[in-house]
Amino acid sequence: MRVREVRYQLPKKGQRTHLVTIATTLLDPVRYPKEQILRLYGVRWTVETHLAELKTTLQMRQIKCKTVEGAKKELAVYCLVYNLVHAVMLTAAARQHVEPQRISFLDTIRWLRSAEVGENLPDLVVNPHRPDRHEPRVIKDLKDSYRKMVKPRHILKQELHFWGGRLK
Repeated sequence: MRVREVRYQLPKKGQRTHLVTIATTLLDPVRYPKEQILRLYGVRWTVETHLAELKTTLQMRQIKCKTVEGAKKELAVYCLVYNLVHAVMLTAAARQHVEPQRISFLDTIRWLRSAEVGENLPDLVVNPHRPDRHEPRVIKDLKDSYRKMVKPRHILKQELHFWGGRLK
């Protein structure tokens, strides 16, 4: 497979400059200029933030339905709720004179859950602007402390019974 490497430097005030390399299959530098690829790469982080909102805040880590039709409906509801929350965030951002992505997604959900019919939208939490924020890539899933299911359920039940209520 042929790939094109696009490199750019991230200068950090008071820190060593980082060299970032992007490998892409967009080979034509005239049709896909370096600046456009870098801009798209920046948008990627925004998309990942939105996916994190869906997975974590809206608790969409797993589809709960067992049928294809049910899964489609579940995804449609998640999309509906997600877009509703962002519509409220847009309204709040315009009224509070900030960029929409600065309005707290979680605070918006909390207000929507507790709001009475016809209640006026309050000022929502505005997240601080943190352009140089970097977080370590780790999994923090404190709720999921059980072992993974690696055997069929009927076998696990047999083992549970055999070992007197404790799996070995």
